[in-house]
Amino acid sequence: MTSPEAPLLRQMNVLKEAADESLLTDAQKDARDAIHQHREDSARFINLHGPPHAGKTFLCWVLHLSEGWDYYQTGSKSVDTPTVIYDHGEPERRATRQLRNQASISGLATVVYVTERPADELYPRVELRPGDEHYQQIADTWDDLGLDTENAPTPIQQ
Repeated sequence: MTSPEAPLLRQMNVLKEAADESLLTDAQKDARDAIHQHREDSARFINLHGPPHAGKTFLCWVLHLSEGWDYYQTGSKSVDTPTVIYDHGEPERRATRQLRNQASISGLATVVYVTERPADELYPRVELRPGDEHYQQIADTWDDLGLDTENAPTPIQQ
């Protein structure tokens, strides 16, 4: 018996395997460039935020692969690089304070903290701002990868 989660897992695996800067939308490229600029400015914490299904996780996978930054779906106690990405973060003050403590203890130089809405007390912030063309670019990529575009993100899902 196949799990009802199987198509979603397959889709996520295909996207993760294909993650490459050439597949980023214009909005994702803008967010990537802003993250790089904040790193050059020695920002210790960078809050990447944007609506659900906008492609934040895909951007994180690209950063993980192209920059060698560690990627975690949630906070991790053990890290191997000075720059980490924590995806699916909680934006509340309690969580961001805990993140600051953990970063200090772990000796992290830069943390990219990913949330759906701006995180309390974390600056600078980078907003992934998807427009209609963003979602069309995603649908085109999904089609090229052989994924069902009926399940591709749309602005309506926000």
